[in-house]
Order: sequence, then structure tokens, then C-alpha cells
Amino acid sequence: MKCCDNQNLIIMKQNYHQKLFFAPIKRQSFLTVVLFVLAFGANAQISTFPWMETFEDNSPSRGAWTQIYEVNNMSWTFATSPSTGGGGVTAYEGVKFANYPGTSHDFDKTKLVSPVLDLSAVSNPSVSFYFRNPFWNPDQNWLRIFYRTSESAAWVQIAEFHSDVRTWTSSGDIALPSPSATYQIAVEVETDYGYSTTVDALEVKGNALGLHEFSKSLVKYYPNPTGGLLNLSSGETISDVTVFNLLGQKVLESTINSNQGQLDISSLTSGNYVIHANTEKGKEIFKIVKK
Repeated sequence: MKCCDNQNLIIMKQNYHQKLFFAPIKRQSFLTVVLFVLAFGANAQISTFPWMETFEDNSPSRGAWTQIYEVNNMSWTFATSPSTGGGGVTAYEGVKFANYPGTSHDFDKTKLVSPVLDLSAVSNPSVSFYFRNPFWNPDQNWLRIFYRTSESAAWVQIAEFHSDVRTWTSSGDIALPSPSATYQIAVEVETDYGYSTTVDALEVKGNALGLHEFSKSLVKYYPNPTGGLLNLSSGETISDVTVFNLLGQKVLESTINSNQGQLDISSLTSGNYVIHANTEKGKEIFKIVKK
């Protein structure tokens, strides 16, 4: 139970925080950085999706997560139980999870940054995870999700959670805008003396481009590569065709309404593109090269 006197409450909390967290966190920060470099290296990249980070000791990607200290130097840890406010709480899956100690009125703020994700061949990517963010009445931490398209790009916030969540709860699918080949996600906590904030089973998923959705090809296309006209034919009526670049942006569409037709891509710049061709029996997805 909290002290009724606000001034005593603040003093009690500050002393509690300083004794339990400041000294260990400084040591953990150094050890975490060393382990990141030794275990995975600085240039790790995830290119196969769906991809899940379990935060377990045997996770092949956990060592590539880094930390950005926005305010003060409180570190994320990979733990089997929350630092505070988690009596009897275990991981959502497995044994370990990402743990931000919290319990500070200093508004500590740290980003836990993912490995580089190559989302250039993924359409409609999203991220989801399970989390806990219990308040220490009446204090509540902020949990925020960010993305950036490259190491030099600015961070963009896409989600925020600021309510009392005491049991493992799904974030739901959070859309990842502007997918690129050098994408990163950050999970950030800002403390306001809530109990520890925890995250587990973080998953990035989307639709893989360039893969047929059916075992038997519905549409034939040639020539590939092509400098302009792409010939299309099928045993079924091709209703329409849409062209996407590797960022998932629609750049061209055409109505066919026949089992044969041509698509003029001469106006597109040279490079790789993804074609979505709709037929009576479904959708065919394939890659082409514009010379």
C-alpha cells in the first residue's frame, strides 16, 4: 500500500529505485552491449517473414537488438520475471521476455531497437506482440512503438499504450508504413513510476511478394525482362492487372477482361516490379524486370 503523504511517497520511491536499479543497470548496460556485438554482429538483417522474436537465450536474433537511451540510462533486460509488480508472472511464451524495470519518477526513456528488417519484398507488413504495463496507483508508464526506414532516418511513432494492463495482452496488428530494405522497429518505455513494463512474442509478418498464390500457374507472361510490353495469357479470363514497386506502392493498373492481353510498362523506370493479375479462379502474383 502506498504512503498517504505525497512527499514521503516520492522520497520512498526514489530511495527504492536508487538502491535496486541504478547500480545494477549500469553494469547490465555495458554487458548487454558487449553481448550484442559478440553474439550477432552489427550487420545482422532479417529477411524471412513471418519473423518472431522470443527474447529467449537461444533466440538467433536477440543479440542484434540494441538500445537507445533517450533520457537517463535505464536499460531493458531479458528476464524470467518482472523487476517489480509481477509476483508470479512468467513469460507469455517460453521462459524469458523483454523487461523495462520502471519504478522511477525521473521519466527514464529507452528504446529497444530491432535488428534491421528487409521488408522490400513484403506487402502490408505489420508488427504485433504481447505486453504488460501495470500501474502503481496512480502512476502509469508509457509504452510506445516507433519505426524508421534507415539508420539515418527519423523515428516515427505509430502506437502508444498508457493504461493499466496487468496480464499478458495482445497489441493487435500494428501496420508498418513505408517498408524498406533497411527497416527497424523500436519498443520504447517512458517511466512515471509504474511497475515494470514487459514485452514478449514480438512478430513481424506480411505477404511475401513474388510468390505464386497457387500451385499451378494461372497466368503466363512474357518476355521477362521487358523494355515495354508484357504479354499475358490464361485459360481463364484475366479481369485486371496491378503493378507494384518493391516498396508495395501501386504504380500502374490496367483492365484486361480477356484471356489474352498486353500490359505497357514503358513509362516505369528500370527495376523490379510485382504483378497482381486477377482471374476468375483467383489471383496470380509474380515478379518482372523492367529493362
